[in-house]
Amino acid sequence: MKTHLKRIWHRLTADKRQFGLFCSLCFVALLLWARIIVIERPPKTAVASPVAESVIEETQSSDNRQVYVSLDAELLRNPFVVHQSAFPAIGAKADNIAPQSSDIGYEEYTHSLDGFELEAVMGEIAMINGRVCRVGDVLAGASSHAPLTITSIGGRSVIISADKNRYELTITP
Repeated sequence: MKTHLKRIWHRLTADKRQFGLFCSLCFVALLLWARIIVIERPPKTAVASPVAESVIEETQSSDNRQVYVSLDAELLRNPFVVHQSAFPAIGAKADNIAPQSSDIGYEEYTHSLDGFELEAVMGEIAMINGRVCRVGDVLAGASSHAPLTITSIGGRSVIISADKNRYELTITP
């Protein structure tokens, strides 16, 4: 019997097409057999207790009353503001905030910065008013009091310094 099974096995595996067909037929047969088992013995299901025959409480009909809700005319808080307790500011504040004291040269610098527009930033190169600028370049049209010098370029902004003051020029979305 053992030699007979060996001979059949060698015949099946000798031809690759014939062996592939045999494996495919075995797979389909197993699937059909599994389906028959599932149909014959369905999985057990839970059955609910019978429905109560008498209703304990009747449902009330809707009278369609209107309920008025008063809303505030103004927002109490801005939903887009980052809350300091959830996200505290780390490190020192930026030095491009306008000083509180009246500085004589401050208005002069801000008026000269109004003419500049940052158009593009790529690596260490920025395009301001159609002119390609790098770190250390002095901007044209700057006041004679103190030159406006580019100190750093990065992301979507350029930092411009004049004496002790620093200003940030950003790309508007």
